[in-house]
Amino acid sequence: MQRSILIFGITGELGSRMANLAIANGHKVYGVSRGTHKHTGGDLSGVEMITGDKLDRDFLCKTCSQLPVDVVVDTKPTLASLQNIADFFPNVKNVFTVSSTGTFVPLRYLPANEEHPWREENHVNFHGKIANDKLSLELFSQNKLPVTIFRPTNIIGNGQIPLDLYGGRDVNFFKALKNSEPVELPDCRQILLQPICNWDIAKAMTLALTAQQDIRGEIIILSGPYSIRLGDYLELIKKRLNSKSEIKWVDADEFQQAHPEHSGLPFLREHMSFSIAKAEKLLNYKPDYTPEAGLELSLDWCLANNVF
Repeated sequence: MQRSILIFGITGELGSRMANLAIANGHKVYGVSRGTHKHTGGDLSGVEMITGDKLDRDFLCKTCSQLPVDVVVDTKPTLASLQNIADFFPNVKNVFTVSSTGTFVPLRYLPANEEHPWREENHVNFHGKIANDKLSLELFSQNKLPVTIFRPTNIIGNGQIPLDLYGGRDVNFFKALKNSEPVELPDCRQILLQPICNWDIAKAMTLALTAQQDIRGEIIILSGPYSIRLGDYLELIKKRLNSKSEIKWVDADEFQQAHPEHSGLPFLREHMSFSIAKAEKLLNYKPDYTPEAGLELSLDWCLANNVF
């Protein structure tokens, strides 16, 4: 079944990869870009490119709403862009949006699934994405947005600086390891991380185009096949960078108090372990990349491009 797709964020990490896979599978792809982001993760040959802004209602009305599309993809939705899609694409069959499993934390059980509570904001979860998803489902209940919400875990892969052990993606962390400098870290070695390669996210969303079951109104977790501990994750990084760094582990509470500049640390300290059974059932999704393979892809890309 060939679909006609409009992707907002076509030159971004996920949009470009999904476009690449969708075209390879015989789908028609239109891509909207503001023309300010030149990096692409996938070959955009065959994409019909349109320059404009998804928040520009005049542009949406006069240009995008006239396109013969039956699927709209918003890789970085906002409250305004979601409302715009509902207003200007009332007849599309599907709308795909990208959220995050950061909406679920702190996890009450492992592995967490889509039934896990997520609507209440707290000190570590992703408030903005919660608000987006609430609006999406509200519009769906009003028959205004045939949405499927994809929630990926921590993203790795080529084009991505990997997660550091301070809770960010700081190149200086990797430079220090590459140079075998001593590194002081919060002791989060036992915390679980379950990353997903960006190509696997694109693969799952492409599979969703021809899902045999109705996936509208669904939240679907996307992740790699299993979680690993942060201590093992660090050892993988050190091995790939040939690092001889001496690691000084500091009590995580003490480290966090001493280093408030690492604002991502409270989130890093939350376990990330998720079931992908729903994606397997509804999309026939099987990840191609293990955490180890996806991390290596990230590190190889960073080294090849002199990121650190």
